[in-house]
Amino acid sequence: MRKNEKLRRCLLIAATAVIAACIPFGMQRAEAGTQATYYASPTGSGSACSAASPCSLAGVRNKVRTVNSAMTGDIKIYLRGGTYSMSSTLTLDSSDSGTNGYSVQWSNYPGETPVLSGGQSLSGSWTLHDSSKQIYKRSGVSSEFRQLIVNDTPAIRARTPNLTDADTMGGYYTTVSADTTAKTYKINKSEIASWSNLSKVEMVLQPHWYHNNLRLSSFTTDASYAYVSFQAAESGSAFTKSASFYSSNAYHFENAYELLDAAGEWYLDTSADTLYYKPRSGEDLSTAAVIAPTLDVLVNMAGTSETPVHDISWSGVTFKQSGWSGPSGSGLVATQGATPINGLTVPGAVQASNGNRIRLIGNTFEQLGGTGIKLGYGLKSSQIVGNTLQNIAANGIELRSPKNASTANLSENVLIGNNDISRVGQLYTNGIGILAHFVRDVLIEHNDIYNMPYMGIQLGNQAGCNCNTGISGNQIRYNDLHDVMQLHDDGGAIYTLGRQPGTYLYQNYIHSLAKSDYAMSYPLAGLYMDNYSEFVTAQDNVLSDIDTASGASLTYEQTGIGAQNNQWVNNAAQTQSVKDNAGVQAAYSEPVIVRLSDGFDAATTGASPPGWTVASGTGSALVADVPGAGDKSVAVSKASSTGSTTANRTISAASGIVTVEARVRAEQTSGWKMAPYITSSGGTAAVSLIFENGYIKTYDGSTLTNAQAFTAGVWYDLQAVLDTNTDQFDLYVDGVRRITDADFRNSVSDISGLLLGIGSGHTGSFYFDNMKIVAP
Repeated sequence: MRKNEKLRRCLLIAATAVIAACIPFGMQRAEAGTQATYYASPTGSGSACSAASPCSLAGVRNKVRTVNSAMTGDIKIYLRGGTYSMSSTLTLDSSDSGTNGYSVQWSNYPGETPVLSGGQSLSGSWTLHDSSKQIYKRSGVSSEFRQLIVNDTPAIRARTPNLTDADTMGGYYTTVSADTTAKTYKINKSEIASWSNLSKVEMVLQPHWYHNNLRLSSFTTDASYAYVSFQAAESGSAFTKSASFYSSNAYHFENAYELLDAAGEWYLDTSADTLYYKPRSGEDLSTAAVIAPTLDVLVNMAGTSETPVHDISWSGVTFKQSGWSGPSGSGLVATQGATPINGLTVPGAVQASNGNRIRLIGNTFEQLGGTGIKLGYGLKSSQIVGNTLQNIAANGIELRSPKNASTANLSENVLIGNNDISRVGQLYTNGIGILAHFVRDVLIEHNDIYNMPYMGIQLGNQAGCNCNTGISGNQIRYNDLHDVMQLHDDGGAIYTLGRQPGTYLYQNYIHSLAKSDYAMSYPLAGLYMDNYSEFVTAQDNVLSDIDTASGASLTYEQTGIGAQNNQWVNNAAQTQSVKDNAGVQAAYSEPVIVRLSDGFDAATTGASPPGWTVASGTGSALVADVPGAGDKSVAVSKASSTGSTTANRTISAASGIVTVEARVRAEQTSGWKMAPYITSSGGTAAVSLIFENGYIKTYDGSTLTNAQAFTAGVWYDLQAVLDTNTDQFDLYVDGVRRITDADFRNSVSDISGLLLGIGSGHTGSFYFDNMKIVAP
């Protein structure tokens, strides 16, 4: 485990380093000063929002709304130190956004720590209830909650067996079997009793990759065993697998007064509005700070596809003590990533959806009852950098799109970098450090992820087939993952699902991994490619101290359920430079993810494409209303065989893994159409993509090779993934890899441009659209 002092030092430096970092594509960051500065404080009020007379959080938000319609500089909001006790969510939408390329910046006042808390104070008014057991009570507690914080330390909901291991979240009992028709669990008779308020007691189970909180309905017994039934809201979802899936599940019971037997445990009797607590050594309830997290969402940045929330940043703020009471009323049946399948939705302490250029930089997230940071649908060109996340009930960072998302709902071009993430899944144990579903061009790098009962990083979701799902071009690199998978099985430090053209798992350091005594019979690995994982490259990762004797594996590929066409390259070496470079970095600088993204929709029809250099020759390259006026492209047309007609676009030189995407439609099967040539800073063609004589072609070294046939008048999505370190590339057409590990046409050290056109000796026409270069 990393030393805390090193982490604090690294994160402090990283939080300041990102201020001068590169601005990702689409930020359009203006060089300017500050238009206005406003202030908020925990006791703020009014509308002045000045240093002398600060506002509340809602007050300063409302102040910004009066001045941000035509910004001439950034608007800075300084939050003074102290605890902001929040009874309602701070909501931000498009009207709270930055304008004219400037941003609205929420940050801590220098040297002070603002804490946004969703907790309700239950300090004071405690009386001794049972002197022999040292149990205290507090009456008049009408709120319902599932967490309690005493003197800034999470307390334990009364349970049996008691919590004795912070890593596995155990001890546990083990189920004997299940009857999936009767929807009952069979357990040892001695493990259950006729506790008071039985309908409030929960059986908390860990079947493989699931986590279930099942509220008891009743139980029967015979000479040796008990047969436990559950309430209808969750029982219908809790037994959908075969009976063997529910045999030998680790489990415990919680939330009964009779289970209140260990220091630090608590029980809330909602029928009597009374809270009970057994103090730890040294805790004095006459002076202790007792907090019950009750507000689910602290900050919600929510736009719409037509009016996204945008250009907002948060830095230096602590988000703390959010709640989530959903399972108390409905139970919980959650598949991996703490994802309910019984109708509930896990909240995030900070949420953002339908947002562009949202930045969360150098914040702290802790003691949260749901997920820490919940992002999507439709989050674009945003950065989650230098944050600390710890003691979180469900997932750490969650980024979602639906399967095969529309352009509006797709989450893309997001950086999740240099974050320290530990102790997630603390209440819902199949929570994951970083969870990214059907996303595109997302970079997950330089994160420290450790000490959690389930997986470190999951990329992708259930595809159901070897088919396109919208996942594409993501990279997971330079992360330090250790001491994960401490409870569950069927997962890994890094885990993938579904077809993912151009995805790289690269130079990660994965270590200190073992299979828990409580885990079941399914696989566990450092790198795990599960159902229908396809077109993923795992390269130059370091896997060490993997306890294979416990049942853990270095790598695992679920070929029995569609995992195929993946590449495993040099994952056995113990490269010291990879270890040294992995995880949080003190001098971290944000990379530019997207170097070019051009859809031409805002360009003038009939004009040359803006930003491109056109050499018309005997033809033309002009913006066209094809496929339609709202979805334009560039038409290249040449009727004479003399001369060349080209359109060229350059970027700053990029090296390493570079992805080039293009959408192309050739109007004839004949001729030679450069669509595109991918060039270096010296103008040399590294990779040439060609439409000729009915085939999409490319060069493998000096050999012209057919990738696949094409039909005139049909659009094709091309994706070339280049590695300038090896001078090799893969080519995908419509999400399917057609060329693997081809050699560059010419050896180059960088990629710097695109060239499209029709050369001398050829005639014809074609369209190109959605040009993109991703090179973090």
